[in-house]
Amino acid sequence: MENNGKKEFIAVLPAIALAVLIFSFALFGIAGARVVLGLLIVSLPFYLILGNFNIVEGEKIVFSILLGLTLFPSLAYILGFAVSFRIAIAITFIALVGAAIALKKFKAKASN
Repeated sequence: MENNGKKEFIAVLPAIALAVLIFSFALFGIAGARVVLGLLIVSLPFYLILGNFNIVEGEKIVFSILLGLTLFPSLAYILGFAVSFRIAIAITFIALVGAAIALKKFKAKASN
């Protein structure tokens, strides 16, 4: 995908996410909106991690959703044995975002 096309695609993503959020709210009420919002939140760290690799935007989105649905709950569940489940979710999210930032800095340092 060209750089200009990539920018347009990224500009349209929030509008698509908002449309899906409004549709799920209209169809399922607040529970549907919470599910879509939760899916976006647990997919975010994996999207940031996959952003460090040479992957097309569409693949990055699909893989981040799949990883968010599989790895995030598994890691939070395992950590939930040691601490409260809500705290385990927050720790998992912070650790994955931290890993994405560390990977980005490591790749930038390695390319120099």
